[in-house]
Amino acid sequence: SFNLLKIIGTFVTEKDLGFVGFEKTLIQCTRNDYEPDICFFEKAISKDFKTDQALFPIPNFIVEILSPGTEKRDRGIKFDDYQNHGVKEYWIIDPQAQTVEQFLLNKEGAFELNVKSDSGDLKSIQIPHLVIPIPVIFDEKLAHDFVKKIYQA
Repeated sequence: SFNLLKIIGTFVTEKDLGFVGFEKTLIQCTRNDYEPDICFFEKAISKDFKTDQALFPIPNFIVEILSPGTEKRDRGIKFDDYQNHGVKEYWIIDPQAQTVEQFLLNKEGAFELNVKSDSGDLKSIQIPHLVIPIPVIFDEKLAHDFVKKIYQA
């Protein structure tokens, strides 16, 4: 999660696209509140955030990193709640298999699997121009080099 947080956080900050929250960013859904591993709020939403804000609206984009203790919840109740509350893009990262699943909200309000892969590039729909080579997510050195490229761009 740290590799991906560095990449997304740096990219969003450098491009002035909005706000990236992580772990303790509490979002409110109807039946539960959640602290996604990583989430992104576009500038139109995040421009009014306060430094002492404790509860956040539904983000545009969420990433959950699977672990044996969270997989059922990330693929179950969270998946349903994120979908039902209009999260436009949801990534599920499996660090063991080193795969990424990218779900996009369709016009009917349901998540559709757009990508499931352990290779190639992953293009975010909600974070404009963000394209990450999937192996970079799982390799600290590659992630570090990728972040350096963001600063140089």
